[in-house]
Amino acid sequence: ILLSDYFVRILTIKFNRAMNSARFEKYLISIVSTICSMNEKQSGLRIILSYSIPGIISMLLSAALTLTDGYFTGNHVGEDALAAINLGLPILYVFLGVGLCTGVGGSVITGHLIGKGDGRRASEVFTQSMITSLGMSIIASLLFYNFFDPVLSFLRAERTLQSYFSDYYGIMILTYPLLVLNTVSGMFLRTDGRPRLYMMISLSGCVLNFLLDYLFVYRLQLGVRGSAFATLLVDAISLALCISCFQRSSGLKLTRFSFDFAMLRTMLLNGLSEFIGEASSAISMFAFNFVLIKYSGPEGVAAFTILGYSVYAFSMITIGFGQGLCPVVSVLCGEGEMEKARRMRNITMWVLFFIGVIFAALFFFSGEKFARLFGAGETVSSFVGRGFRIASAAFLIMGFDVTASMYFTAIGDARSSVIVSSLRGLILLIPFTLLFPVLWGLDGIWLVTPITEGLTASVAYYLIRRDRIKQ
Repeated sequence: ILLSDYFVRILTIKFNRAMNSARFEKYLISIVSTICSMNEKQSGLRIILSYSIPGIISMLLSAALTLTDGYFTGNHVGEDALAAINLGLPILYVFLGVGLCTGVGGSVITGHLIGKGDGRRASEVFTQSMITSLGMSIIASLLFYNFFDPVLSFLRAERTLQSYFSDYYGIMILTYPLLVLNTVSGMFLRTDGRPRLYMMISLSGCVLNFLLDYLFVYRLQLGVRGSAFATLLVDAISLALCISCFQRSSGLKLTRFSFDFAMLRTMLLNGLSEFIGEASSAISMFAFNFVLIKYSGPEGVAAFTILGYSVYAFSMITIGFGQGLCPVVSVLCGEGEMEKARRMRNITMWVLFFIGVIFAALFFFSGEKFARLFGAGETVSSFVGRGFRIASAAFLIMGFDVTASMYFTAIGDARSSVIVSSLRGLILLIPFTLLFPVLWGLDGIWLVTPITEGLTASVAYYLIRRDRIKQ
């Protein structure tokens, strides 16, 4: 606690001096005025970047935690351990879904209350969102813990994979509730006007995670348990920092509240598409692992894990841009400035397209080198190189689909947002995952993501055109 207070004092002293209530109100008014008065594409790009960059950096730092675990596990434990971690990634996606659902849903309500000047009610909504997230994640942890053995039996995982899986996720199942609370806290810190503060907390956690992985996995040779325990410590410290930030500020705080079921319903509906997207990823990842074990064994699972790290990093960038786009579009929509809102959407799509070109080119030509960073052998590196050459096209399309879904959420069109999220994460992905390997073997697995994203993009384009006609 003393350590948390020390770091929070360093991180927040400048903010607390500047952001008294009058300054904060003026700050909000200036943001709205800037958005509503913009008249050039350059202005739109600056606004999108100013909202998105802190979120993108925070999301990339979260991805770096996963990459760090993968680096030390692959190089100092082995490919089987890397494959075992991948078998449990669907669990991670479910918990991320819970965090995004309650975080996005609750922060939208809180943002409206802050705009109306009702700080007390905003703190009550924040507190209820945190308590709801904790309760949902604890229930999920208990359920998943009881399903470890049946899932491993269904996947027909080898005994070595089962051992690594149990060692790693026996600890991670305790860590994921902390991850959920960190995710929710980050969203509320952004709503409270402090995205850079959360970015600095994420940076501190990333550095600490690297040091602890080095100590536990490399020096002390604790294997996957060491990696999981490092993540547990980092998430616990990060959460303590976030809570200290709230309690030391003049804005949102944890406070007494009366549980509001109507607010709970609104919160869950607001975040439904985000939960569907992550839950769909969990189901699709489970299907991928089932197919990979059947067609290529542990080597294929390890290869897909490494390829998945790159996709995960890019998805963190797209989500960061989406979180930057949502508040801007929401303000413009409330002002009736739909043309400007569409312009912001289009700018975001183009920026993500160019970033996708960079990712696609990088991994198309250097997939094998990327695999060797994780200690992959010749067979796994070969799988990864071919996988990247086939799947890299997905980077060109993914940003369009994610931006479309976030845009529909921001304008209140939950139906269209759910359609896009469900198509790319469940409706198309699952049948393709089961069918394509039968038709094309291991290459079919690498084709699933780009074809799914491409077909989803055609539907998203139709929905965007329909939205323009309706307006």
